[in-house]
Amino acid sequence: MNYSKASLLDLFALGQLEEACFPTEAFSRRLIKNLLVSANAVVFKATEPTAGIIGNIIGTTKKENSSSVGRIFSLCVLTVHRKHGIATRLVQLLEEEFRLRDIRKIRLEVSVRNDIARAFYERLGYHTTSNILPHFYYDGADAMVMRKYLS
Repeated sequence: MNYSKASLLDLFALGQLEEACFPTEAFSRRLIKNLLVSANAVVFKATEPTAGIIGNIIGTTKKENSSSVGRIFSLCVLTVHRKHGIATRLVQLLEEEFRLRDIRKIRLEVSVRNDIARAFYERLGYHTTSNILPHFYYDGADAMVMRKYLS
């Protein structure tokens, strides 16, 4: 397995990956392109020699008050490649990148219906906040906000 930052050359493959992971809520190629070229975003990919890009994570940053906050914007690993530590490694890479950018607080949203994702993030040290975002997802599901402070 190879992990690296994605580039514009990966745009088409990342679009396909989004559609495979999130059939009803896939990011447009335009949005992916904007994220790939933005100084406030980073995209890591997991690549397998025979299968190409099989996973990715998108992180964004923004200023809040006097500090920068990171956000896990999207995390996707193809179903057939799950449960092999790929998502964990992608989150670790993004956290390392945030540390390099002197970001100590990370936030993400997860569907209240997605117990598997919530448990995954909890294992990595993320905590559920009291914030609920009503009708956050295309299907009308609410999102809960999770947070982690980096040391």
